[in-house]
Amino acid sequence: MFNNVTIMNIVYTIINLLILYFLFRKFLFGRVDKILNKRMEEVDEATKAAELAANEAKETQRQYEQKILLADEEKEQILADIKKQGYDEYERIVSDAKKKGEQILVEAKHNAEVENAKAKEIYAAELTDMVIDAASKIAAGRHSADDDKELYDKFISEAGAKDE
Repeated sequence: MFNNVTIMNIVYTIINLLILYFLFRKFLFGRVDKILNKRMEEVDEATKAAELAANEAKETQRQYEQKILLADEEKEQILADIKKQGYDEYERIVSDAKKKGEQILVEAKHNAEVENAKAKEIYAAELTDMVIDAASKIAAGRHSADDDKELYDKFISEAGAKDE
């Protein structure tokens, strides 16, 4: 088998191998290199797109966090405004109640004064009637000093009983 090995065979084999190498390199390796380069570019583009999407997601997350923070601040402001309105309403109601209470006291004092004046008028009228009655009793009869004293004491006791 190895008897036919000659230098020419070795040269032809080397030439065949070189021709095969150049043919493979020209037709096979070029296409494979193009496919590998194309895949490498696609991977690079996909990596860039993923990084861009990740950056956009981080930016969106940051914006949402800012919006949540602003919403919390706005919520706190709204609650503070509502509390202030509640306190203002409370103060208004208390103020109105105080004014009405003062008005009721003024009216009550006025009514008491009117009632007191009426009572004084009634008392004065009764006292006048009693004085007239006593004077007519004194004028109607003969009285002695003892009778006058007794009549005077009776008048004072009746006036005192009606005053109580």
